[in-house]
Amino acid sequence: MDESCYYWHSAARGDAIPSLRWHVSLSSPSLDIINKYNMLTAEMLVEQSVIYGSMNYSFAPEGAVIICFTSGTTGRPKGVVISHTALIVQSLAKVAIVGYSEDDVYLHTAPLCHIGGLSSAMAMLMVGACHAFIPKFEATLALEAIEQHHVTSLIIVPAMMADLISSVRLKRIQKGCDSVKKILNGGGGLSDNLIKDATRLFPRAKLLSAYGMTETCSSLTFTTLFEPMLEASGTSLQMLAVTNSSPVKARGVCVGKPAPHVEIKICVDGSSNVGRILTRGPHVMLRYWDQIPEKASNSVEETWLDTGDIGFIDDHGNLWLVGRTNGRIKSGGENIYPEEGFFPPLL
Repeated sequence: MDESCYYWHSAARGDAIPSLRWHVSLSSPSLDIINKYNMLTAEMLVEQSVIYGSMNYSFAPEGAVIICFTSGTTGRPKGVVISHTALIVQSLAKVAIVGYSEDDVYLHTAPLCHIGGLSSAMAMLMVGACHAFIPKFEATLALEAIEQHHVTSLIIVPAMMADLISSVRLKRIQKGCDSVKKILNGGGGLSDNLIKDATRLFPRAKLLSAYGMTETCSSLTFTTLFEPMLEASGTSLQMLAVTNSSPVKARGVCVGKPAPHVEIKICVDGSSNVGRILTRGPHVMLRYWDQIPEKASNSVEETWLDTGDIGFIDDHGNLWLVGRTNGRIKSGGENIYPEEGFFPPLL
C-alpha cells in the first residue's frame, strides 16, 4: 500500500488478521515511518533477493486469478474460479467491441467485486485510460463525477440508468453528459422507454448491451442499441433490425452476436430450433470453488458450459433468449416457456 493507507495496517495488527505478516510500502517512506509501522519497502525486497538468490514465488493452481462469488438464479452463493486467460481475453473483447482507448475517462459505477466491473476495469487498464472512482453508486454522485472529470465511458445496469434519468428529471439539469461517448449495459435488458431517455440524456454516447454471466467471465454477446453516427446519417438501428431479422422468429430478446473468441451452440430437443444455450472457449470458468478440479486431459476450453438459458440463433448469427431451463413447462409434448409471453430482459 502507499502512504494514504498506512493506518489500515495499524488497525489490522494483532489478532485482527492472523495471516497478515508483511506490510510493503509502494512509496519511499522515511526511516521513522518504516520503524513506526514495521514495514518493508520495494528496495528491501530487491536487496534480499540479491543476497539470497531468486525469490520462491507461489502461484494459485490451475492458473486461477480470482474467485468471484455469484448467486446466479439459485439464490445460493457460488464461488466461480476464473483464470488469468479468461480475464484477459474477455477484457480484450470489450476493448475491441466497445472501442475503449487511452483517451477514455472511465467512471467506476459497478463494484470491483462484480465480474462486469472487474473485466471493464481490466480493459481500461490495458488501454491506459483514466479511472474515476465514487464511493458507491448514487445517481447524484455519478452525475457530479461525469461533469467534474469529463467522463467518456461507464457501465450500467437498467436500475442505474433509471436512477440517472430520474435524478436529472428531478433536478432539471443535464450538465456534463455530452462528454460520455460509450455506455455498456449489462445485468438486464433496457426497455424501449429507457433507451429513448438514455439517448436524450447521453446524446453523443454509443449505447451497447451485453449478455453474459460470472461463469463466463462477463460478456458472451454484444448488441448496439444506439449509435449516434448512424442516427446523424439518418440510418436508425431500428431500420437495420427490421431488415436483418425475420419477424417469424421475433419471440424473445435479441442479445446480439458473440465475441470473436466465444463459441455458442444450441442443444435442441426434437425438430425445434429452440434449446439450451451452451458455450465454450478460453472465457469459461475453471470450476466452482468447492468442486474437484477436472483431470488434466479434459481441457476447460473443450468443455461446453450450460448457461441455464433457453434460446436460438437466427439466420444472421444473432442469439435470442427465450427463457430459463428451470422455467420450462411440458404441455401436450411441447416445451412452453412462461417468459415468451412478456419478453423479459434475461440478460
